[in-house]
Amino acid sequence: MIIKRESRTGANDLQTIYRPCRIDEMVGHETNKNVIRGNLDSSKVPHSYLFTGPAGCGKTTAARIIALGLNCENADKASYPCLECNSCKSILNHNSMDVQERNIGAYGNKDDVLRVIEDLPMAPFSSKYKIVILDEAHKLTSASQDALLKIIEDGYDHVYFILCTNEPEKLKGALIDRCNIMHFGKIAIDLVCEMLKNVAEFEGMEYKQEVLQYIATESTGVPRRSLVWLKQVSDEGSWTIEAAKEITGIFVDEDSAEVIELCRALLSGEWKKSITTYANLKKLPPESVRVAIEGYFTGCLKRARSYGDGRRFSKILDAISAPIYATGKTAENRFYNYMFKVIDIINTK
Repeated sequence: MIIKRESRTGANDLQTIYRPCRIDEMVGHETNKNVIRGNLDSSKVPHSYLFTGPAGCGKTTAARIIALGLNCENADKASYPCLECNSCKSILNHNSMDVQERNIGAYGNKDDVLRVIEDLPMAPFSSKYKIVILDEAHKLTSASQDALLKIIEDGYDHVYFILCTNEPEKLKGALIDRCNIMHFGKIAIDLVCEMLKNVAEFEGMEYKQEVLQYIATESTGVPRRSLVWLKQVSDEGSWTIEAAKEITGIFVDEDSAEVIELCRALLSGEWKKSITTYANLKKLPPESVRVAIEGYFTGCLKRARSYGDGRRFSKILDAISAPIYATGKTAENRFYNYMFKVIDIINTK
């Protein structure tokens, strides 16, 4: 069931606007949905989950749904959070003091992890439970995994851990053994295509079915990827297979090491360092890199802990929001201009 919700972070990307907030809204994953629904409604949620599977297939979304269900103040059934109480709103707004979400690709050394867990023994600030969601968990250092292992093993009644990764083999066996494991695989192409059709109709797009089918097929069962492409195809406007082929030519994820490295260079406000870092991505279409960077800074906006930081990241998203439909040197030049705009915003106090 596709439901459109106003973005609370100012982002206008479809994968944010249509992100599921209740378990029944997720596409596919029927067995996992049944297990999570049963856990929530029976108040028997395990205190440590490990969600595995490819990027963009629902791991973090499921983790947020669990956080909403555990802390909702009004729901008759935890699997159907109200989304209107103070707890739900704070989680949806990404400013809950009790639900911490960390991208370990960016914040994963021992000190970062210790800062997350040092306050866990204390009671929740304004919710029923504290939930820690660790995305890209396979990037945890050995020392970080040891620190987590101890607190997961000892356990607190008011604390829940959800680790998300597409490379579980990089985690220590002792840590894996203490988690309830669920695998989130890719979605059937027909389900992805139906999802795209529903979104297109909600958005009032004058879509062509064969283009939706092409996007669904090229996405190889990854809903987030397909929604990114649907937005780009709609923005381009021709709804031809040729345009869709160009847009879906190369996909780069916001969590890739190269993108994170470039974003860190931009955040440092260093122009020459950013140019040098971008050289490793120049083989990719500038539009693909722009979309990935937009996803990264959307994540920064969601995690912003002050109005000033949020305002700065919002300005960055505004500055890089226009798609780059040009090709060749023109597209590259426009991307350089986008990078300079980001650095200018970072360096303007």
